[in-house]
Amino acid sequence: MTEFHSKPDFTISGALTGGGWRRWIVSGGGLGLLKPAPGSWGTIAPATVYWLLLWAAPVDPWRSLLCLAGAILAGVLTIRLAPWACAYFKDEDPPAVVLDEFCGYWIACLWLPAPVAATGNIWRSWLMAAGVYLLFRLADTLKLPPCRKLENLPAGWGILLDDVAAGIQVNLTLQVLLRLVHL
Repeated sequence: MTEFHSKPDFTISGALTGGGWRRWIVSGGGLGLLKPAPGSWGTIAPATVYWLLLWAAPVDPWRSLLCLAGAILAGVLTIRLAPWACAYFKDEDPPAVVLDEFCGYWIACLWLPAPVAATGNIWRSWLMAAGVYLLFRLADTLKLPPCRKLENLPAGWGILLDDVAAGIQVNLTLQVLLRLVHL
């Protein structure tokens, strides 16, 4: 077992030693190693991808299919690498593991009725992605039912499924809200 280092090494060589590629992947390219609030730092990456997708203006279903592919990949990697991450970080739900945030955020973005004004415009698309980010972080922090209960599942399932549930809650909220507001 690799020894845990209390101070992460943010250099490229640091990513390849002391946990190597697995640490780099589970921490979302190192974002999960940032303090405070590693989950918030980790959610910046998928939010940036969603922002760029809105700005590039691919229409649904393409935008959502790309988010779905990202969510599936992040989810599979979380489940596969969770046993290693729990042993490496010596924690049942290591804060540095942020692939679950990637999955949950992208689920929150699936098939959202993005306002026409938000697509193709760099600032309005940023506002849309930032709004989803804030709602997802709120839902993930509050752990509304059933999120808290899902955290207790074994292996990587507990790490992943509370964020999946938070993403679903945000998605359903935004499905209703964006249809009512008609931006």
